[in-house]
Amino acid sequence: MSNNSYLDSIKRIQGRIMGNISKNQQSGFVNCCEEFQFIRVFDTINFNNKMNRLGITHLVLDEDYNFTEIFESEIIEPIRYHSNNTFGIIGKSGTGKSELAQLITLISRKANKDFLGRNVEFFLCYTGPELHSTLKLLKKGDILWKDEMPKTEGKGSRLQQQKIENVLHSIRKMENTFIFVDPIGIKIDICDLYLESAGMNLKTRTNRFMLLDENRRYFGHIYMKLHDNEQLRDWYETQKDIFIDNIKNSGGKVIVEEDDEYENREEEHSIENFLRNNYESRTKERDIDLYLRYEEGEGSFEVLAKKYSFSNSSGAFYVYNKIKKFVEINFI
Repeated sequence: MSNNSYLDSIKRIQGRIMGNISKNQQSGFVNCCEEFQFIRVFDTINFNNKMNRLGITHLVLDEDYNFTEIFESEIIEPIRYHSNNTFGIIGKSGTGKSELAQLITLISRKANKDFLGRNVEFFLCYTGPELHSTLKLLKKGDILWKDEMPKTEGKGSRLQQQKIENVLHSIRKMENTFIFVDPIGIKIDICDLYLESAGMNLKTRTNRFMLLDENRRYFGHIYMKLHDNEQLRDWYETQKDIFIDNIKNSGGKVIVEEDDEYENREEEHSIENFLRNNYESRTKERDIDLYLRYEEGEGSFEVLAKKYSFSNSSGAFYVYNKIKKFVEINFI
């Protein structure tokens, strides 16, 4: 089959699918993707189905819920008043997530210069260890973009969440802008605003994004034109290619080993050492040991109560909760 025949065949199939969507509108189904579609037809169908299933098609199409005009000010105003920004950008591959992250970076840089007279740096990270080592380099107002979310489920998830929360504590003090980009979904609630890919208009070079609040509730949409800073775009693509080449050359093992080693080192030498150096109690060693064992899933409060000779599980829970609060307040 020639390229032209293949493309014609694909167009006919897509036309039939979109025609079926139009027919469904007669039964109450709303097509949210007439002007803004995804590269993959299945993604377009899934997005349409999701918005209809949730009953929020008005948030996609009704211009009363178009917040494009104030989105830029939502980036600028926190910077003007010496606060920080934390954005989460969600979506499938090839839906404009990186373009939006670059645009936020450009606006943040300009706002820092125009309103606070400071030239800020931009840092791009791909792994957890990179992120935490980069924190040491940040100055006030600098921008940190995490282009691939850390592991947030399974082994190490508790530690990873604690790491990220500590990162944000530092960033709030330093007035930094933090951008999380994740291909599927960000599972840790750490962002002030979430943006979810909602289709592209290739003719107008515009991407659409749904807006979600800190509780992951949809409340509107924005349209973002592609920026014209080719230097930043080329730099990003170069960094991404280097990262991909490193994974290929190592068979995907280097990053995994690096993250596992980092997690083990952090868990063993950071939180535990912090507690041993700062937490004070008449039963200090017992309390810390109980806390760490429970965090590692080595026993329920009932089991730990017996191990440490408490009369009941509430005693073990009280000790654990006391140290947990101490860590949350003091561990940075």
